[in-house]
Amino acid sequence: MKPESPDINRDGMISPYMQEIEYALILSRMINTVKDDPAEIRATIYEFARAKLKLDTSWAEANERERLASALEAAINGVESFSVRQEQTSLLEPSAPVARLAHVPSTTDQPSRSMTTIGPVTPASEDIFLPDRGRPYAEVRHVLEVRTSPLGPMLARFFVGMLLFVGLAGVAYYKDKLPAIVERLRFPTAENAPTIAAVQPATAPVEVKNSVQQTNSPGFPVPSDYGIYALSNGALSELNALAERVPDKRIAVSTPISRPGRTTLPDGNAKFIIFRRDLAGNAPDRIDIRVVARVVRALTFDAKGKPNSAPVFDAWNIRNRSYEFRVRPIAGNPEMLLVQSENPDFVLPAGRYVLVLKEQGYDFVVAGAVTDPSQCLERTDAVNGAFYSECKKP
Repeated sequence: MKPESPDINRDGMISPYMQEIEYALILSRMINTVKDDPAEIRATIYEFARAKLKLDTSWAEANERERLASALEAAINGVESFSVRQEQTSLLEPSAPVARLAHVPSTTDQPSRSMTTIGPVTPASEDIFLPDRGRPYAEVRHVLEVRTSPLGPMLARFFVGMLLFVGLAGVAYYKDKLPAIVERLRFPTAENAPTIAAVQPATAPVEVKNSVQQTNSPGFPVPSDYGIYALSNGALSELNALAERVPDKRIAVSTPISRPGRTTLPDGNAKFIIFRRDLAGNAPDRIDIRVVARVVRALTFDAKGKPNSAPVFDAWNIRNRSYEFRVRPIAGNPEMLLVQSENPDFVLPAGRYVLVLKEQGYDFVVAGAVTDPSQCLERTDAVNGAFYSECKKP
């Protein structure tokens, strides 16, 4: 019976230890092949950079990935051209002179030490190199000229290549953000610097610092947390989202709203700031401010058809009446949008409103006596439903 090999178990499977040894030998041969060849080292680094870039940009869009990949390939081509030129330059350097030795037999029959006769040189038998086939294999010595590349220049080329790659990739990625970055770092020049009165030399640096801050500031407070805010009298007030969905403008009134508004503005001369991450590259051109009218009276009918009017409390409806506001970006804040009327003198009448953003309403109340008829509704409860009409007197 043939004994089993220690590397094969009873099931005929190769031992995992044998596979580990085989993998280790393969890896060792690959490392020895790469470490002696600068071109193989560079190729390995290039493949690692491609794989790393593909992994780091998996979240980006296709156009962004293609742009970064093109930047990486340009950097790789530059590094490879530089390295090839360096290798060609090192190959053209003159090699060190090779010392040649010859056996000169001593002459004992010279007539005098001061007289030297130079005759033909006769090499000794051991100085004559025979072909390999003339000597036993054990006596054959192969002399190889090994050209070693210094470690310092190789590391320098590696770091230069990585710096080129990082620089090109950074420029490609931040190309769209460079104007905003430059705008933040831009100092006031002689043309745009504000006029500053003569001050003492000790306070001059403070005045320059304040002028830079005023140049970069939008001129009004900006929020630090994401949300929808109203800007009135230099103060920010956050708007709350309604639970009810804002209907299409083709629908006259919405379903009733029973909760009063929680954000009250002192007057109608207001602007709005939208701080949303999802609107950084998909902002609308205009936003509607819809009227939320209050239902003040309800007309009902008894069994005999006699009408009965009664006051109504805590009932509002979103109407299709609206004011269109323009959307503008805020310099230095790519995720913030400024919403304001195109007419700088426009003032919202007193009443309740909602700012509509993607069918979601954010309500607020403008303080004051309500005089706008669109802010008042009367309801008629009939057998076939409820009907609304504007109040004759708000």
